[in-house]
Amino acid sequence: MTMHNLSTEQIRTAFQALGLQAGDIVFVHSSLRSIGTVDGGAAAVVDALLDILGPAGTLAVPTFIFSHGKSTSPVLDPVHDASEMGIITETVRTRPGARRSYHLLHSVAALGAKAAEITSRHGPSAWAADGPFWKFYEMGAKIMLLGVPYLRCTYFHMLEQMVQVPYRWWRDVEGKIHYPDGSEGPLLTRIFYPKPNFPGNDFNKLGAILEARGLVCRGGVGNAVTRIFSARAALETGLEEYRKDPNLFVRDDGNFTALQDGVLAEELDSEKSVFDPALIYPRSGPKSPLPSPF
Repeated sequence: MTMHNLSTEQIRTAFQALGLQAGDIVFVHSSLRSIGTVDGGAAAVVDALLDILGPAGTLAVPTFIFSHGKSTSPVLDPVHDASEMGIITETVRTRPGARRSYHLLHSVAALGAKAAEITSRHGPSAWAADGPFWKFYEMGAKIMLLGVPYLRCTYFHMLEQMVQVPYRWWRDVEGKIHYPDGSEGPLLTRIFYPKPNFPGNDFNKLGAILEARGLVCRGGVGNAVTRIFSARAALETGLEEYRKDPNLFVRDDGNFTALQDGVLAEELDSEKSVFDPALIYPRSGPKSPLPSPF
């Protein structure tokens, strides 16, 4: 397979073929390297998404900061703390007009008509009903996995918390926030953290079920296998399937569930879903060792 440089127009066409349209609210997990070589880089991908969504639509991304979890006295600076979820997410975060929620580890940034509403409140628990992830359900948002598998779909953590899975427990982190006006205040963070000997998540299980039910639109953006599905359908199907299988979200025998399209290029905590691993854009520097998103 030979990959040429992709233009903004080609990327826009690929997104439209996946069913993205004007007025949508879409939450995007992404890997720019999975796509291949893009003229204009991450900015071109963001431009293509915003062009399709239009003024009535909203683009949201995870801007998580896992390094705060390693600090003994973490302080969130929502204006200056860079996203640790890839260059596409950082490009969204730093665009004029972007909004970012106040969460020590699991903030969300958004651009567009519903950006302020999505990010205005984010309680101590990232996945609770007082934050962006529940807003995605309420607003009928779409979730896009751009060159990454369901393993990276942090929205599914909300289901684990809703059913209070037995392999996690609560842990409180006392952090602080440095507000844009220069003042500081407390920022309590509650983490639904894995217990010892946790086998690890396998969110591909739920993803495979969604695909078998015809609830996922699959396609390609360059070399990146790309999936779009409804946040509501994912949550409702996940709750239904968990009642049948309480191990729905965890790995069996250390293996991940295989998916229909592409291949899984494994790289600890940043797995990629691509058509050809040889066409993943080469890394420009060493990978930073960051913890998983729990």
